[in-house]
Amino acid sequence: WLQAARRVAKSFASQLSPSHPQPEMESISFVFSDRATIPGFLGLDVQKEVLEHVAELKPDKVLLVTDVTVDTLYSDFFTPLAGDARGETGVAEPWTSSQLSIEKMVLPSGDAAKSWDHLSELIEWNFRVGATKKSVVVAFGGGAILNVAGLFASIAYRGMKVVYVPTTLLAMHDVVTSLKTSICFDGRKNNIGTFYAPTKILIDVAFCRTLPKNELFSGLGELAKNAALLGGVHAEGFKAALTRESINAGNGGSGEELSYGDDTMLKLVRLGIQAKMEVLLVDAYEKQSGMIFEYGHTMSHAIEKAYGDGVIPHGLGVTYGMLACSYAAEKMGVMSPKARVEHDEVCNLLIKKWPLPHPRPSAKVIMSLAMRDSKRGITSEDEHEISDVLLRGMGDIVPTETSMLSKFPSSLFSEWLETIIGDATEVRMLSKEGKAMSAATLTLLENLPGA
Repeated sequence: WLQAARRVAKSFASQLSPSHPQPEMESISFVFSDRATIPGFLGLDVQKEVLEHVAELKPDKVLLVTDVTVDTLYSDFFTPLAGDARGETGVAEPWTSSQLSIEKMVLPSGDAAKSWDHLSELIEWNFRVGATKKSVVVAFGGGAILNVAGLFASIAYRGMKVVYVPTTLLAMHDVVTSLKTSICFDGRKNNIGTFYAPTKILIDVAFCRTLPKNELFSGLGELAKNAALLGGVHAEGFKAALTRESINAGNGGSGEELSYGDDTMLKLVRLGIQAKMEVLLVDAYEKQSGMIFEYGHTMSHAIEKAYGDGVIPHGLGVTYGMLACSYAAEKMGVMSPKARVEHDEVCNLLIKKWPLPHPRPSAKVIMSLAMRDSKRGITSEDEHEISDVLLRGMGDIVPTETSMLSKFPSSLFSEWLETIIGDATEVRMLSKEGKAMSAATLTLLENLPGA
């Protein structure tokens, strides 16, 4: 994958030359109720325009925050801003006359970047390199980088300008469409963070050409969630993208791999942005109606953390979490068997292509983590209850006065896990390196309340 991605990235960079015509970016306003209206721009092969948008802010310094994978593929993407006119891009104008100072911080890829240590590292780096209130943070990467860089920008000097340049499908339609910033702490997911508006959102869908399969699935998983929540055009668009015909069209009829052309990726990004922004237009901080986008996340976050950072793509975790919710909904008589079949068919379009890998963590460990979910307390659960969004069917959300969350017996999630995990005697909780965690750590998790 990496070698193929490097070839695509090199071709991408060579297109930024004075003789190569640059398409204009489509302007999109990200309106978060009365809290923030953020100028956004969407396009394909628009590196020159991305750089121009950053240069327009006239920063005294650019603090570029990226990850190892993105830096491997696109290390020279922002080089022209510094006046290095003879890199891979061969660009001589317009930046050589007004060079910008660029400082770069490269963090680990994925959720490993979202730690207290890396947040502290960013803060220390900010002061060490002499950044000021006039400096601009550029978050260049997937959702994890946008989350941690956004949190860093929100607290340094009580708020610095930050520009989001997402490089994954998930980040392009699901992360930039939220004011949330976050890191993970104490084995929990997204339990420290702020709400903060970036100065600009710059989306170049060309980055999707170098996405590995797991990142493509991750972005599709959140689109599956939107399909189930909202139905209609969102369900139709998702199903159309996952049909055998669509997949074969991009792979010579092999049907073995999942990849899409540029036009399809643009459509999927637009569809995802539309889904989120229609709701956040009235609920900027996702406290009421916006909480519906947490659908499936209670179980998803637990599965992701049980496997270890970077093992399970977030969107795939969400899809499994949706299956857990539909199981609980049917058991409680909220969702009919027929409605559950229709719902689960959407999830299975992805699940059948990405089963949970072995070795699998035990159901007991996953439930221990689920019972520590960051949303816990909103519905005043007792020690044997858990919460998530529930549906009656596709596009039919169960409304509640507790931020659209419903509480129910945690045993229902445990039952579902047993059908998925099976006998877990051979498994261990995995660290981010894929190694078994210590017996002491495993015992601690298994004996937490609710385990």
